[in-house]
Amino acid sequence: MEEYITIIGGGLAGCEAAYQVAKQGIKVKLYEMKPKKYSPAHTNENLAEVVCSNSFKSNLITNACGLLKEELRIMDSLLIKCADETSLPAGQALAVDRKKFSSLVTNKIKENKNIEIINEEAIDIPKDKIVIIATGPLTSDELATKISKLTGQDKLYFYDAQAPLIAKDSIDMNIAFYGNRYEQEREKDEEIEEWKKRISNQEDGYINLPMNKEEYEKFYNELVNAEVVTLHEFEKKEIFEGCMPLEIMAKRGQDTLRFGPLKPVGFTDLRTRKKTICSSSAKTRQ
Repeated sequence: MEEYITIIGGGLAGCEAAYQVAKQGIKVKLYEMKPKKYSPAHTNENLAEVVCSNSFKSNLITNACGLLKEELRIMDSLLIKCADETSLPAGQALAVDRKKFSSLVTNKIKENKNIEIINEEAIDIPKDKIVIIATGPLTSDELATKISKLTGQDKLYFYDAQAPLIAKDSIDMNIAFYGNRYEQEREKDEEIEEWKKRISNQEDGYINLPMNKEEYEKFYNELVNAEVVTLHEFEKKEIFEGCMPLEIMAKRGQDTLRFGPLKPVGFTDLRTRKKTICSSSAKTRQ
């Protein structure tokens, strides 16, 4: 048996791998270049830093995402355990407090006697040891070059869309309302007062911004004509269909959003009591 296993990268995958290996009584050397060196997307020195959306998607076991999480819970996944402990109200999804989540994962890894954290940039891939490379999409240039040579692949891409953050006090709560998709919607034969009472007891996990036809068209025109940020040097222009920026999706046609994330299903506008188009639900706490 190996004296120890080397794991390069202290992100989500690297921490889970280190925990699972250590559980078997095997020593781990976990390399993480932070805080000595940061990638363009990272900002704090903790392990398992969540750099995009704080949502881990659905918790329902009736779909693949939720079923996978439940299987991970049964298998004693460190990440899912920490996510459950630092979760925020998010309807049917599992969302986490970013800072508390990464801090908890870091503490769990640090207190494990079988794991040694080495805060250095790994630039060599040992050939005489078992190595797990879990450096993610923003691997340092030198290591990325060596991975490319090792795998024979000259293009290693990762696609994602940035999750926008807005200030809560910028939202007009005279128009917006709290509610979770499909739970907030008024049932066909449900009385108005009964419906209002039911939704008033829902957790405040999402703020929803309803739009009528005129408001949607104005929103659409502003969105497709909005000023866009300049891409970082490491960002590619290829778009991944499974995680597409809203403005890119909108430019495919005025009705695209209405059949996608803004579909008028699952929400009832408190003002009109009719099904409504809603902007993507915003988590009220990060």
